[in-house]
Parts: sequence; structure tokens; C-alpha cells
Amino acid sequence: MDRISALYIRVSTEEQAREGQSIETQIDKLSAYAKFQAWQNVEIFLDDGESAKDMNRPAMKRLLKLIRAGQIAVVATMAVDRLSRNLLDMLQFVELCEKHKAAYVCAALNFDTSTPIGRMVLQILAAFAEFERAMIATRVKTNMVELSQKKRRYLSNPPYGYKLDEHRNVVMVPEEAEWVQKAADYFVSGHGYRSVAKHLNECGLTTRKGVVWSSSTVRGMLTNEIYVGHLVWNRRYYNKQGKLTWRDPSEWIVHEKAHPAILTEEQWAEINKRIQRKVPKQGETQAKHRLSGLLKCGHCGGSMVARPYHNKGRLKGVSIFMCSTYNRAGGCKFNRVFVADADTAVHQTITQLAEQELQFSEMQLTSLGQSQEIEWAKRETAIDSRFQRQIQAFENGLIEERDLRIARDRINKERELLQMEKARAKMPAVTEITEMITREAKHLLWLWNNGELPVIQNAVRKLISTAIVTDNEVSDVRLATDILSSGN
Repeated sequence: MDRISALYIRVSTEEQAREGQSIETQIDKLSAYAKFQAWQNVEIFLDDGESAKDMNRPAMKRLLKLIRAGQIAVVATMAVDRLSRNLLDMLQFVELCEKHKAAYVCAALNFDTSTPIGRMVLQILAAFAEFERAMIATRVKTNMVELSQKKRRYLSNPPYGYKLDEHRNVVMVPEEAEWVQKAADYFVSGHGYRSVAKHLNECGLTTRKGVVWSSSTVRGMLTNEIYVGHLVWNRRYYNKQGKLTWRDPSEWIVHEKAHPAILTEEQWAEINKRIQRKVPKQGETQAKHRLSGLLKCGHCGGSMVARPYHNKGRLKGVSIFMCSTYNRAGGCKFNRVFVADADTAVHQTITQLAEQELQFSEMQLTSLGQSQEIEWAKRETAIDSRFQRQIQAFENGLIEERDLRIARDRINKERELLQMEKARAKMPAVTEITEMITREAKHLLWLWNNGELPVIQNAVRKLISTAIVTDNEVSDVRLATDILSSGN
């Protein structure tokens, strides 16, 4: 099959109403350019409502995967800022294309990176694009500061105990506020987060989302300044890796006595005597084990979290995976497995896959072949989520009604393109699926003892979706349906 000629289209929320930046305009012009160049196997990659600050966008991530697989012949955009406004990301993208024999073409400027002059011009334009991104970020922050300080507007959904009135002012919900006060008193009297969560659950109370309370949700409630009448903005942001990151406290925007308080200053002071709030460095937590985030409890379906087994004795420093439902709220049961035992069980399954000792029925392999359906469902969910963000931006006064209508039209266009992609797709043959599984398993076996931890974790998740722990042992290891993406 001929390699793909990729037409990459992107538009952000702020650019959606700007002349010449619409989805339709970019598609029409790039399609005409591709026809003029007589490109074959043309495919559109569309990121709607996505910023160019990094490469963490659905269509872009799919495009990068295909480039690495050697399935892309050329990538075309109308302008370099459609690709990225980050100079480093831009250069790394071009380097990736060169490595896998793909060219990058800017249609508006009629140059490509297969020539030295094209690469030089690209670097110059990317530097200006990065400068423009910084200016856009400054304008957005200025708008946010104005909304928060002058209008005292809460920019997201308020937490348990509060709601927004018709003017988007934060007001108290009396029946919820009473439980917030009880939780605070219970905590101040000497009980921990887990004990408070268990007490609330035993009283039949659930969070606003209808789920049980946990130690993390209780901590989030008892350490939120909103309950003493303060509003805080600009506390966190997403870094280039897509991780939620804490800003320096000097950058926070704080407005005191912005709405009625549920907790008194005395209660707040007592709470803070019992805890020492720490802003996480870089806003990230590092997974320490190969199977972190992969294990599920066979009794309740909850995630298994890593914990030290004992702080003293012969098992000091030995880690286990424990049912998070039990760990957070005292529910389920003490279902656990030693990290080393979990590693051994999963490694044995991988070995059997590599040596084709595990026999799958045609029905099981065909089921794996439905992974593309799952990916499509995720993309449909992402489309709906982006439109919800547009609605939220409209409600917060960040965009006009006309912008919202334009966003709706673009969302409908993206849905149409997704349906077209579904119609073109073909399911891999069963033998191809088997070969993919064997190939990935052999690669993972080598990485298991030779690769760096993040690389091993990614490789494991490419092959294994879940490992089930029942009665203190790994009872089932399930293949990841995304295994097919490595061969498409």
C-alpha cells in the first residue's frame, strides 16, 4: 500500500473566528495543493480546538505514530504555526520526518524540508511562531486575571458545598455545607483522611459525582481555600509533557472574602496545624514499578496502588500492590500482592506469548481486532469533550455566541471526517494479529531487564491492558487491544 500523504489541520479556540484559519479553509486549500502535486493516498488529520503549545493533540499523536511506523510520505500544513508554535517541538518533528523518510511541506510558503534552504526558513518561521504563542499566553492570562479580580468570577464548577447562581456567583448549598463542617470537626478532633472518608460513607453520603468518599477527596476538600471564602486562580498549568504542574505561589491570583465561608478562620487554622501542605515539585508523581497503574482488584475492580509492606523487620522496604478501595476508604478487603510476585506472573505470561505457548481462539483474536473501534470511541469522546469546553468558555464569557456556533460547525465536520475514516478502515487478519503479539512480546522480554523504567512501562501497556489480582495473587493477565496500533 502506498504511503500516506498527510494533510494536517489545526485550529485553536482563540483562532476559530479568524479569517483564513477555519477548518474548512485549511481543508479546501490543502486538498487543492495535494491535487496539484498529484499526491496519492491523501488523508486528513484534524485537531479542532487544540493549542499549538505542545504536540499533545489527538490527531498529532496519531500522525507521529504513523511517521515512526514509516507509513507517511509527506506532511503538509497551510502554515508552520498549524504544526507547532514551539521551536524545539518543530525541529524535533522535522528530525523525526527525516529519520523516517517523510518530508514536511508548508503549502502557503511553497517550501519543504528536503532542502537545506527549506530547513533554514522553517527554523526562522518557527521562532516567530513560538514568540506569537508566548504573546497569546500573555493575553489569555490577562483576561483570566481581569475575570477573577474585577468580576470575581469562578472559572470552573465549584466543589462540594457550593454552587453557582444565575449570575455565576459562588453561593452556599446548606445541606452540603453542613457535612463539610462535620468533616472538618471530625478531622480536627484527631481522625485522619481515611477515617473521615469512612465516616462519611457510613452515613450514606456520596460526593457530588455520586461516588464514595476517599482519603484523597477528603484531603482535597479540607485543603481548599474556597471553604473560608477565598478564591485562588492560576495555581496550576499543563507542562509540555501534559502533566498538571504547580506554579510558584507568587504567581497565584488570590481574592479573599469573595463569597460566604463555610469554615471559620479558626477551623481553617486548626486544620492547617494538623497538616503540612506541600506543593508537589513539577506537579508529577513518578511510577516506581514496571506494573504501576496496570493491576486491578479482582473483588471490587479498583486500582491496585504500591505501598511499603512493613516499616521494620525482615520485610522492611519490600513493596506490595494493595487494593486502593481498601487503602483509601476502608472498603473492599485487604487484597494485596508482592510487587516481585506480580512481576514474575506477568513476565511468565509475556514469555508464553513470545514463544506462542498460549493458544487463542479465533473469536479471542477477532475481539482483539476491534481495538480500532475503541480508539474511534475515544476520539468521539474527545470531540464531545472539546465542544463542552467551548460551551464552558462561552458561559465564562471568554468567547461570543458566534464563536460557539462556529465551533459547533467544526465539531460536526470532524465527526463527518471520522465517519469517512471508519468507512475506509479494514480489520487486520487473525494471522497478522498473532504475529504482532509475538513480535511485541519478544521485544518486551528484552526491554524487561535492559530498558529504562519509563520505556518498559510503555512497552508493557502496549501488550498488556490489565492484570487482575484476586486473593493475594495475579489471577488473570489480559492483552491490550491497542496492540494492533503497532501494525497499522
